[in-house]
Formats: sequence, structure tokens, C-alpha cells
Amino acid sequence: MLPIIEHPVALLTFVTMCQFTLYQPQMRHLLQVMDALLVCPGKKTLSNLYRHLFQPADPKTAADFFRESPWQREEIGLSRKQTMFLQFLNMAQKLGLTTIVIGVDDSLGKKHKATRHLEAVAYHHDHNDSTRKKPTYANGFVYVGVHIHFGPFGFTFDTRLYLRECTVRALNRQRDADQRLHYRSKYALAREMLLALAALLPKGYQVYVTFDSWYASERLIKLCRRQEWHVICALKRNRKVGKQRLDHHDLALKHRRYQPITLTATDCTRPAPVYYVRTLDGTLENISGVVRAIISRRHKGDQSPKFFMCTDLQLSAQEALRLYQRRWPVEVDNLYLKEGLGVGDFRLQSFEATDKWFAVALLSLNYLQYQQAQHYVQTREFCSLAECLRQHRLTHWQRLIRAIAHAAHRTDDVEAVIQQFMPTTDWAILAHAA
Repeated sequence: MLPIIEHPVALLTFVTMCQFTLYQPQMRHLLQVMDALLVCPGKKTLSNLYRHLFQPADPKTAADFFRESPWQREEIGLSRKQTMFLQFLNMAQKLGLTTIVIGVDDSLGKKHKATRHLEAVAYHHDHNDSTRKKPTYANGFVYVGVHIHFGPFGFTFDTRLYLRECTVRALNRQRDADQRLHYRSKYALAREMLLALAALLPKGYQVYVTFDSWYASERLIKLCRRQEWHVICALKRNRKVGKQRLDHHDLALKHRRYQPITLTATDCTRPAPVYYVRTLDGTLENISGVVRAIISRRHKGDQSPKFFMCTDLQLSAQEALRLYQRRWPVEVDNLYLKEGLGVGDFRLQSFEATDKWFAVALLSLNYLQYQQAQHYVQTREFCSLAECLRQHRLTHWQRLIRAIAHAAHRTDDVEAVIQQFMPTTDWAILAHAA
């Protein structure tokens, strides 16, 4: 177990930069939880997190930081969003980047059935395991996220926990009138976050909003177009362009030759894949203006084509799909939130406490994304989130080794010093770090 002797300068600088309006004890807990989330290799329960502190605190005080401490998620969320956006915008300006890609998506985190009593946990539709004929539901939590990408780097702008309408009604039966929750659909959550982003975005940038077919609603597309943002999204096969369904258009266009296009492989280790596309321009049902529909196949004989839509008619099919492909980092961010930073390990009972937990986990992710972007600006080399996380842990190992060496220099009992600092440390790991 790696003990946290003191917080790294980079982490302290990042938190100071955000200028949170928290009291000193709240700031202490915030830093401790953030640092422990980044250091702890296993389950991110509060008891496991606080075991990493060199001077262990009562885990109950950490739980009270989320359950009873009088702060709201927006007390750190608003400053975090403003600071991160301005910092990333400045870095993009240094590189001359004028295109911004916004990704809207939701993510399901599965939890054990024994956690069903937690307010943020319920049965949600599982898109990955469901088919058109057989929908599947999983016990867990769902959040909606908005992600921003400036060329080679980006960050998660915001996330919001989603509760089903039936869950909200059930929870409100047990709550006082002043503590009742308000149901907000996934669209309402996405709309709220996009409008907050629009208030920060200056003029002069080409903005593309990407989302999958589940978010390709009339309301969300119109919202983006009112902001003068272009939309690139997936469409279901039954959506109509003109007066005809997309899959019927596909059949009608069999006489037209496919256009082969090459897209960059997402993991950069495989050859760039080749797709075969056809395009058609027309009006999308209930959406004003002409859009470009794209029919994409993995190979010429593919019987299950994918359908996309782009409101920018100046883009070719290849350019539009390359921009849509930038949604892949969204999946990476979600993976780190749920597994790397323990957003899915919460055991907090109330929805409000869980919401705070999500806010702190997102702040930890933003810290890694900020380090990642800074590294690129300084070196023009891409650094993965895993490498940023490894560097953070290495900093702690270096501080630990120096502290042990300093304490051992003052006494002959080296074994007692080691037990003081690391009673349960895996020495193989320490030897590797040294």
C-alpha cells in the first residue's frame, strides 16, 4: 500500500487554480479523497482510500464530507468548468486550433444487486447487451456526460447522474417536501450542460456536436443549430430523409458506386480501416435545412450498414466521419471514471452524497486530462491518461523513498522506520519503483 505523505505540487497547483470557495477542513478532505483516488489501485471505497493516508483519519469523517458537510456539487463544479475551459482554450489558441468537437453521451455502470438500496442505483436499459427484439436491463447507475476536444487533447466538461422517473417518484415518497428530487430526462441533463458550455464559448470557433442515434432527437439538434453549432450524429435506419426511410434509400441507391474512405485507427496500432460510403442530401424529418446523410459499410457485402447525418454540407463523408470518430476518447474517459477513479465504487446512501462523489471523481479525471494537455503543448507528444496516472504515483513513491532515507539517517533502527512508513507495502513494487 502506497502511503500519501504529502500532496504533489502539481495537484496542489491544479486545485488552487480552480479557486474553490470551500472551508479549510473541506479543502483538506477534497485533496485527500482526490489524491487517494489517484493512488489507490483497488476498490475506491472510503475506507480503502483513507488507508493510504500517512496519518490515517477516521473514514466516518470522510463519509460526513459527502453526507453532511454543507457544500453542493456546483460549489466546485462551476469553478472547475470555468477554469478548465479557459485553460484548454488558451492551450488550443497557442497551437492555432479553431475547431471544437463536443461529444454528448451517457454511460451505464453496473453494480452488485446488494447495492439496490442506494438511491442512485436502479435498473437501467443496457444498450450494449440489448437487441431490437430483446431489451436487457441491468442494476447500476447512469450518468450523462459532455466532453470537449480541441484537436489532440480534451476534457470532460461535466457529468450528471440520471434517475428514472419511477425512481424519482419512489424516492420522493420517503422525503420531506423541501428535499424532494425533480425528474430530469437525459435530454434535459444534456441541454443544461450544453447551455452552460455555450455561455463560455467565444465567437470564431467552428463547433461540431457529436452523439449517437439515441440522442438524435429533434429537440437536441435544434438546440445545437440555435447556437450555430453543426451536428454530426448517428441515425437509426427508420429515420426519414425527404419522404423515405434511410434503409429504403440504401436499397434505392444500389446503382450508385461506393466511395472508399480511410479513417484513422482509434488505437493507432492497427492499419487504418477502409469503409465504403454513399451520401445523399435532403431534409431530415422535423429539422429545417438540408442535411447530408451518410450510409457506411465495413465492406461492400455488409448487410448491416450504419447511418449518419451531418448538417455541414461543406464536409466530405470522410471529414464528417473523422470528426465523429473523435467520440472515441469519450469512451476512454468513461472507462477511467468508472474503473480507474472509482466512480462506480460508491456506497453512499443518498443521491446528494453520491452526486458529490461524482463531482470529486470528475475533478480527479480533469486533473489527469490537464496534465495530459500540458504535456502535449510542451512536447507535441501524446501522453495517455495511464501514463499521467503512473507519473502521479511515481511522484508519491519518490517522496516516500526520500522520507524513509531521511528518517533512517537519524536512527540505527532501519526496520522500525520502514514499518512506520509502510507496514503493508509490497516490496517488489517498491524495488521496481526505485
